[in-house]
Amino acid sequence: MALKLRGARKAKRKEEDAAAHIVENDAFQEQGKKVVLEHPYFILGCVAVIVAIVVAAMLISSVVKSSSDAKSLEYAEAIEALDKAEEEDSADKAKAAYEKAISAFEKVMKNQSGSINAAASMVYSGRIYKENMNNCDKAVDFFRQAKNNGKLATDLRFAAYEGEAFCRFDKNEFKEAAAVWEEWLNQNTEIYKDYALYYIAMSYEKLGDAGKAAVYYDRIKNEYPKSILIAKIAGKVTSKESEKAQN
Repeated sequence: MALKLRGARKAKRKEEDAAAHIVENDAFQEQGKKVVLEHPYFILGCVAVIVAIVVAAMLISSVVKSSSDAKSLEYAEAIEALDKAEEEDSADKAKAAYEKAISAFEKVMKNQSGSINAAASMVYSGRIYKENMNNCDKAVDFFRQAKNNGKLATDLRFAAYEGEAFCRFDKNEFKEAAAVWEEWLNQNTEIYKDYALYYIAMSYEKLGDAGKAAVYYDRIKNEYPKSILIAKIAGKVTSKESEKAQN
């Protein structure tokens, strides 16, 4: 005779009650969600939150744009001051105009420290001090600061290296000038490498080391055969001197 499991019905009943309870709970939750979602205050609240987010985003965007526009205008005014200085015919007026341009660039450097505009302002300030104020010491300070800024475009970065090297050259610091150009040769770009080699060679010529100069002239010939500098060094490339220097 089969044994009856007394607890079987009770267990089954409990399972059915639990299932019914879950269904009731789900139905209650769904009804609650429906009431909440359909409640006018909930809908209005959601709309208000969305509107607030949109308005906040627009305000932030407006503030950022206004700040960006102000910085661009400040830099543009400095460039305009430089352009006006270069158009002056009178030496006295030109000097005053260049001083005004320097002040404008210094303002950019102060207010936009660490930016591309600030780094570019260093290059232009260095150029003014070198070419228009005959102050290579001050110019080198600006060029060296600009060189250390990784945000500069290649052309402006080269201008900083070139400016410092020419200042060194003007001060008869030929070894230092060659070192600046060597730095440029180590830059991750192929632009103006032939010019760097050319000026290094010239520096060694000034130092009286024709053999070392020939090494760099030969490098231009071998590494940059299409360079426009080839014609300028035609009479200076001496393979024998170059080989002797390398040995």
